[in-house]
Amino acid sequence: MPPKNLSFEFKKEISQLFITLFEEGKKPIRWGSRRETLAESINRVVKKLRQNERFNQFTITNPLACRILFEIVIDKKRCDPKRTTTLGLTENRLEPGIHGLTFNWNGRTIYYMPTDAYTRSQMTMPQVYNHLAKRIGLIPEIKSKKERASIVRNLPTRFYRIQSKAFVTYKSNILPLYRGLPTPPKVNKKAVRDCIIEGANWIVTNQKESGKFLYYYDASTGSTQDFQHPNSDYYNILRHAGGTITLLQVYDLTNDKKYLSAARKSVEFLISTFQYHQVGNDVACYPFFNKKSKLGGAGIALVALLRYQQATHDTVYEKKTKGLILHILSRIEEDGEMIGYFIHPLYNDGKELIAPSETMKTELFSFYYPGEALLGLVLSLQVMETLETKLRAKIYEKCELAFNFLIKKRPIKYSHLFHNLPSDGWLMQAVESWILTGGKVQQSYIDFVHNDSLAMINHMYKNNNSPYPDYPGMFYYTYGEHAYPDGARSEGLIAAYSLARFLSDNKKTDLYFPYLKLAAQALLYTFNSEESSYAHRFPSASRGSFRFKLTRQWVRIDSAQHAICFFTRLLPYLK
Repeated sequence: MPPKNLSFEFKKEISQLFITLFEEGKKPIRWGSRRETLAESINRVVKKLRQNERFNQFTITNPLACRILFEIVIDKKRCDPKRTTTLGLTENRLEPGIHGLTFNWNGRTIYYMPTDAYTRSQMTMPQVYNHLAKRIGLIPEIKSKKERASIVRNLPTRFYRIQSKAFVTYKSNILPLYRGLPTPPKVNKKAVRDCIIEGANWIVTNQKESGKFLYYYDASTGSTQDFQHPNSDYYNILRHAGGTITLLQVYDLTNDKKYLSAARKSVEFLISTFQYHQVGNDVACYPFFNKKSKLGGAGIALVALLRYQQATHDTVYEKKTKGLILHILSRIEEDGEMIGYFIHPLYNDGKELIAPSETMKTELFSFYYPGEALLGLVLSLQVMETLETKLRAKIYEKCELAFNFLIKKRPIKYSHLFHNLPSDGWLMQAVESWILTGGKVQQSYIDFVHNDSLAMINHMYKNNNSPYPDYPGMFYYTYGEHAYPDGARSEGLIAAYSLARFLSDNKKTDLYFPYLKLAAQALLYTFNSEESSYAHRFPSASRGSFRFKLTRQWVRIDSAQHAICFFTRLLPYLK
C-alpha cells in the first residue's frame, strides 16, 4: 500500500497508469498500461520501460539524477472536443495540468495525461490539439496548425475528459503533484528570501560577457530562441535595464558584491546603446536599440543609472543620467502627454518624431512607458543632489504636468484602450515615489493608486472564489478564464501598500497586505525550484528562474525581474 498522503483508488475500468523517467539532458521515456490490478499494471509498465533501447541511459538507481513520474487516471467523463475551453467554468472546461483527454483512433487508445500540459509546456486548446495531431500522424501532410487542431476536434470518435493523481520522486522522497507541480512552500520570510537569492543567482549565472542577460529560455527544450521572434537573435533594452535594477535591489538586500559587479557590466552594455541629440543648449541622450528609441527605454535606463548611483555613491554616469533626464523632459508636451517613441522605423522614415500627429500618438500609445519615465524623473529628484536649481524646478513642473495628464486626461482621451484589469504598475510606483519624496500631493494621484489597486484586487482570484487551489493571488480579465500570475501588477500593489503606510492609512494597509501575500504565493508557483524542474530538459539551467505561466515553460528576464523586485519589497513586511 502507498503512504496515506500518496493514496489513490485503482479502478480497473479506467485507471490507466503511466511512468515517465526524466534525467538531465535526455529525452524522457514513458510507458502506460492498464491491467486487472495495480500490481499487474505497474509490472507491465516497468517491463516495457526496461525494454526501451534508451533505458540504460537513465541512472534510475541514483535519485539525485533520475526523477520518476507516476500518474494514474482517477476520473473519466464524456466531453465534446469542439467545445472544450480554458475560458469558462463549464462541463467542457479543460484546465491545463488538471484535465486531460483520451480517445480511440485507428485501433489505438490515445491519452493526453493531465501532467502533459506541464511536462510538454502547453497551456491552450490549440497547443493540446496540435500535439494530438502529431500523435495520430497529421503533421507531415497538413502544415496549418489551425487546420490540424480542427481535424482532431472533429474526429468521428468519442472523447473523454480525464483527471489523474500524479507523484514524482525527489531525492529520497515522493512528492504529490498538482497541475504537474509540487506544492511550493507557504509564503514566509525564508521562502521569499530564498527565491530572491536563487533568482538573482540565475540572472548572474546566465549573464553574457557583453553584459547582456539571457533574454529568453524555454526550459522544456533548452532553447533560447524567443517564440515571439523566431527568426532573429532578439533582445529588449527595457528588459535589460529592468534586469539591472533587479541586481541592484538584491545587492541592497545582501551587500553581496557579485550582484553589484554584474549590475556594473549590464550598465556598461546599456550605455553602449546611447545616442545623443541637442535639447536647447544641452546634450541629451537616449537608448537606441532595434532601430527604436522608446520613452520607456529612456525611463527604465534612467532608473537603472540612478539605482546604481544610489547603491555605490559613484557619480561616474552622472553626465549620461542628466542626458536621459533632458531627453525625457523634451518628450513631455505642453498638455502633459508623453510621446511614446522618439524614433520608430515605421514612422517618419525612421527619423526623430519631433511633433507627431494625434494619429501617431494613438498608434504609438503605451500604458507602461510614461510611468517608467516618470519614475526615473522622480528618482532623480531624490538621488541627484547636484541637480542645478533650474533643472530641478523644471523636473517638478514637468512631472506635475505629466501626472495630471496621465491621471485626469488620459482615461478620457484613450478610454477605448483601458481594460477592467489595470496594468499600470509603473505609474503606481511613480506616484508612490513622488509623494514619498516630497512632491506636491494631489488627492487625485492618491485616488488613482488606490483605485487601480482595488480594481486589481477585484480581478484577483481569492480563496473563496477560486476554481482551483493554486489560483488565489493570480489575476483575470474575465472571471473563470485561465489565471495570470503577475509580478509587475504585484509591484503596483506593493507601491499602494507603501503609500498607505506613509499616509498612515491603516484601513488600506490592513486591506492590501493579505492580497500581497496571495500574490506572492501565486508567484511561488511559477518559481523553477529543484523540486519542480524535474521535466526540464536541463534542470540545472532553469533552477532559480520564473515561468510566465503555470504550465508554460517559457522564462524571460522580465518574468524574473518583476517577481524578484516585488519579493525584495515585500520581504521587510513579512514576519
